[in-house]
Amino acid sequence: MTNINRLLNKYYTSEGGNLTAHDKINKAEKTSREYNIKQKREQYRRNRHLILDQLLTEIPFTLTNNQVQQIRFWIDRFNDNFKDFHKNSSNETIILAFIMIQWREKYPKTNISDYSITTKYDLTNQKFTLIQNRLIFQLMRTTELTYTQSKYVNNPHI
Repeated sequence: MTNINRLLNKYYTSEGGNLTAHDKINKAEKTSREYNIKQKREQYRRNRHLILDQLLTEIPFTLTNNQVQQIRFWIDRFNDNFKDFHKNSSNETIILAFIMIQWREKYPKTNISDYSITTKYDLTNQKFTLIQNRLIFQLMRTTELTYTQSKYVNNPHI
């Protein structure tokens, strides 16, 4: 009889109550190139979420849970081509730009250069505008459009 807990400890790293949260790399086993690329992308995704958590503690304002969830969705959605937003910027700069996009949605007259955290992570107005435009075009390219006829079909006033 196989002990399931021994196998879980051998192949997975637990996180909280989730016993199979992260795969553990076993050096004795051979893996394919595609598997290694998948593991590396997952590592980058987890690292970007940790960067987001760190930046959320550093910013001088607070975002709502929905805004944070939207940023997490963007990180997950564009993880594979994340550096396409700005090739010469770090992950911190791009994620800070995502945070500022969410903040400017609520307060449109916000100036990016007024915050000291933007100079710390080298986020200029030009970089912010470029990242914002590329995010918009990526969303336009990848988001599915849904059309509904419900306001015409179910409307009793027509």
